[in-house]
Amino acid sequence: MDYLPVFMDMREKRALIVGGGLVASRKAALVAKSGPAMTVVSPEISDAMRVEVEAGNFRWIEREFRDEDVAGSSLVIAATDKHAVNQSVYAAASSRGIPVNVADEPELCSFILPAIVDRSPLVVAVSTGGNSPVLARWTKALFDRMLPARLGRLARLCGRLRPSVAERLHEPRARRKYWEDLLAGPIPDAVYAGRDHEAHRLAMAGLDQAADKGAPDGRVYLVGAGPGDPELMTLKGQRVLQKADVVLYDRLVPIEILEMCRREAEMVYVGKRNGDHPIPQQEISELLIGHATKGKCVVRLKGGDPFIFGRGGEELEQLAELGVPFEVVPGISSANGMASYAGIPLTHRDHAQSVSFWTGHTRDGSLDLDWQGMCSSGQTLVFFMGRANASLISEQLIEHGKCPSEPVALVQAATTRRQHIVRTSLATLPAASERLDLSLPTMIVIGSVVSLSSKLRWFEGCLDETIPVFPPHLSSTRVQNDAA
Repeated sequence: MDYLPVFMDMREKRALIVGGGLVASRKAALVAKSGPAMTVVSPEISDAMRVEVEAGNFRWIEREFRDEDVAGSSLVIAATDKHAVNQSVYAAASSRGIPVNVADEPELCSFILPAIVDRSPLVVAVSTGGNSPVLARWTKALFDRMLPARLGRLARLCGRLRPSVAERLHEPRARRKYWEDLLAGPIPDAVYAGRDHEAHRLAMAGLDQAADKGAPDGRVYLVGAGPGDPELMTLKGQRVLQKADVVLYDRLVPIEILEMCRREAEMVYVGKRNGDHPIPQQEISELLIGHATKGKCVVRLKGGDPFIFGRGGEELEQLAELGVPFEVVPGISSANGMASYAGIPLTHRDHAQSVSFWTGHTRDGSLDLDWQGMCSSGQTLVFFMGRANASLISEQLIEHGKCPSEPVALVQAATTRRQHIVRTSLATLPAASERLDLSLPTMIVIGSVVSLSSKLRWFEGCLDETIPVFPPHLSSTRVQNDAA
C-alpha cells in the first residue's frame, strides 16, 4: 500500500486552492463538500469558481501565489499550468507540515485525492496511487452501480441507533451481531423505499430481542478458500470471514484471501506440510473448541475444499461430539481449479468417462491404494499431495497394467501466477517430479485428457514445459510390448 487512506475532518478549517482554471475548480468543489473555509489564490478564475466567490462560498485573492499564503491552512492544493508555481506551493506547504496535493504531479504530493463514491455520510474512496486516474474512475463507476442511491439514509439511521445499541448491548460480539442482522434483514429495503418509520420500528424491535438474548453463542465455520486464485473464493466464504473473531488458517491460503478477514480478527497460523506439522491436529481441534466455547465466531480456513483431502471431517467430528455448533462453507476444490486453469478437462466423451481423486500421502506414510481399480480404461486419475510418492505411483500403475506412455501432467501452484505445468508420461513421472520446486503444492493428473492441455490452456502461469515421453533406458518397442 503506497498511500494510507485517511478521511480528514475539514469542518471549521481552512483549505487553500492555488489556481483558478477548470482543474482547480473541480478540486475546489470536491474539497468544499467537506465543509472548510475555502481560499483561492489566482490572478484569474473560471466562471464556475466566480459563481462560488460571488455567492460568498469562496474567498478569492486576485494575484500570484506567495509562500505566506499557506499559513493557517490545513490543506493545500495547487492546480496551475506553471510548474515553477506548483513547486513553490509544494515547498511552502511541505516545509510547514501541511498536507499538499499538486495536480498531475505525483512527486509533488503528500496526499492524493481519490475518486469518490458519495453516499454521505457513507463515502467510498478509490485510488491507484497516481498510477492510473482513469482506472480509479472506472472502479468508482463499478461502485456507483453497485451501491444503492439511498445508502446514505441507511448510514444515518445506523448513526441514530448507535447510542441506544451501545447503552443496551454491552458485549462487543452482541453489538456486532445486531448490526450484521440489521443489514441482512428487511430494514435496508424499508429505508431505500422511504419507509423510515417502519425501518426504525423494526430496528428497535430487533434491539429488544438482542438485549434479551445477550451475547451470541459461539460457532465454528469450516471454510474452503479455493485453489489459490482469490477471485475463486465464494461469496459466502467472504461474508463469513468478515464476521470472524478468530481465523485458523493453513499454509496454502493466499494472503489476498487473508486480507478479506475482519481487521480485528485474531489470526492463528496452523499451516502444515508433508513431514512438518508445527501444530498437531489434536491441538487445532482444541483451539477450535476453546474459542467457540467462549462464544466466539471461529473460522477454520482451508485451501481448496475442506471435505476433499482437507481433514475437515476429522476436525468436525470432535465438535459434533461436544455439541459445538458448526457450519461448512464449501470451496472450489483444488482439483477443479487446477484442471480448469491448466486446460485439462477431467472428463471428456472421447477420452475419459469418469474421474477419481486419490491421496498421494496417507496418515502413516504408506500408500496402499486400489491400483488395479485405477487401471480401468476411460478414467482420469488425480493425485493430491503426490509428488513425494511419484516414483511409487508410477511403478504401481505400470505394474498393474497402465501403459508407460500414458500422458501425465504435474501442476504446481495451480490458479496462481506461479502456476507451473510439466507434461510427461507415466514412465518419466519420477524424473519429472525431481525437477519441481518442493515448496509449491503439486497435483498429478494421469490420463489421455492431459493431451488436451496445450490446446485448451488459457491461463498463463510462469512456466509450461514438456519433457521426453520415454526415459533413455525405455524404448518405444518395450512400451508397445508392455501395453499389449
